[in-house]
Amino acid sequence: MKEHSTELVQGFRHSVHYINAHRGKTFVIMLGGEAIEHENFANIVNDIGLLHSLGIKLLVVYGARPQIDASLTTHHFEPRYHKHTRVTDSNTLDLVKQAAGMLQLDITARLSMSLNNTPLQGHAHQRGKR
Repeated sequence: MKEHSTELVQGFRHSVHYINAHRGKTFVIMLGGEAIEHENFANIVNDIGLLHSLGIKLLVVYGARPQIDASLTTHHFEPRYHKHTRVTDSNTLDLVKQAAGMLQLDITARLSMSLNNTPLQGHAHQRGKR
């Protein structure tokens, strides 16, 4: 047990420099639509919340290709492509906006809850009150 505790302390000591070096910096995080559907997405969201609690500013951008494809299939729309790029015409634009909007709501809701699932629960709010 003592050896495990020593590893934890050493890991923490080595990470403090990086935490201090990145506090106040902005990270851009790109989440592909596949990542959002992955079973590990809850852990990714918790890690994003942990970064925020360490004082890192975050900009999260996301893709929605699989969600858009699923919506088009559900509504019996055949996607059109030009040189391997999907063309979003006026008939499919509403479905694309709906799929992207639902993802934004889902990601925002998960992020708003993520700090509750980290070891620093409650500390980010206290940090801002000092």
